[in-house]
Amino acid sequence: MMMKIIEEGIIYSGENNPKLSSCAFPALCQLSDGHLLASFRAGETKGPYNKTEQSMTCISADNGKTWSEPVAFFESPMVNGKPTTLRTGYFLEVAPDNLMAVVNAVDATMEDLPYYNEETEGLKDTYIMVAHSADGGKTWTDLERVQVQTFYDMPLPLTGAPFLTKEGRIGIQFEVNKPYYETKYWVHHSCVVYSNDGGYTWGDEVVITDCPTVYYWDQRMDTLSNGTITDIFWSFDRDKGDYVNIHYCESKDGGRTFGELIDTGLVGQPGNVIDGKDGSRLAVYINRESVPEIRLAESRDHGKTWTDVMTVFEYGKNTKGKQNSGMNDVWSEMAAFAVGHPYMESLADGSLWVYFYNGPSTHRTDFCYVKIEM
Repeated sequence: MMMKIIEEGIIYSGENNPKLSSCAFPALCQLSDGHLLASFRAGETKGPYNKTEQSMTCISADNGKTWSEPVAFFESPMVNGKPTTLRTGYFLEVAPDNLMAVVNAVDATMEDLPYYNEETEGLKDTYIMVAHSADGGKTWTDLERVQVQTFYDMPLPLTGAPFLTKEGRIGIQFEVNKPYYETKYWVHHSCVVYSNDGGYTWGDEVVITDCPTVYYWDQRMDTLSNGTITDIFWSFDRDKGDYVNIHYCESKDGGRTFGELIDTGLVGQPGNVIDGKDGSRLAVYINRESVPEIRLAESRDHGKTWTDVMTVFEYGKNTKGKQNSGMNDVWSEMAAFAVGHPYMESLADGSLWVYFYNGPSTHRTDFCYVKIEM
């Protein structure tokens, strides 16, 4: 596959805005009228928990040539009588008159405590919230909670953008963690919940992974042009206390069931998988074995084997510390990353945008992109 980088840039930089200096969880959505929405989590610091964090959005009306200053579409809601902060935000245009936002709200009552509890491996209460706009994001309904019945009142972090199946169902991808003070042994789950009515009611949740020894987490789901739903996982072996290769699976029935997990042979944290050329699959991921590199890999056999085809971005210095020895080391390492969360979006003009957060230090990161000609 012949590809070349034709443009690199920054959608938003927090360099001159201390209150929004740390960017993470970037996402890009193109509307049918051509507008681009670039959403991200921003705050004064990356973590371990920051009560200043917000879900922000920059808007472009000229195919990404210029961008607005970041705006907050939503105020942090009260959930179960508790104040929250908004941690992540994603958009999906279900129809020209139905733009849907999906955000995570996090319990803010324990603001002095970190998001992750090292003693229990639990998370603060994390809620999935949804809102709708009929005018392209100018006005919004109130945020409403998506309560997943199988995992009632469990922390449910979003793992990526919502997606449409070929038959028109909406999927919200998430993972299930244990409550903050829960001491019992727990099994990580990667899941998806669906809506059949444009994002107003939710159900038919599917558990994709629930392995007691390997965490298949940070899943990234997407839909190919032929209707296949792709899912790819950052994979952590609990017994070994360290990461193993990225794993991948597909659904051929609209997301109702998923095939067996495949070891991709790729090392690192994945983004999503999309259509490549001539029926191939294209994956983006970040390899942090030494100098962090964001790479594209291609599969020509439906995800069974993968080959690197392009380095999109190189961080420029070695950030690999000691080997992980358990879950707490993993969370500490994640909290220190200054580059990550790569994702891809194919735009209407045929270009491919790879975007990610990147910056000079843990708490000073920007929303960056690389534009690729396919």
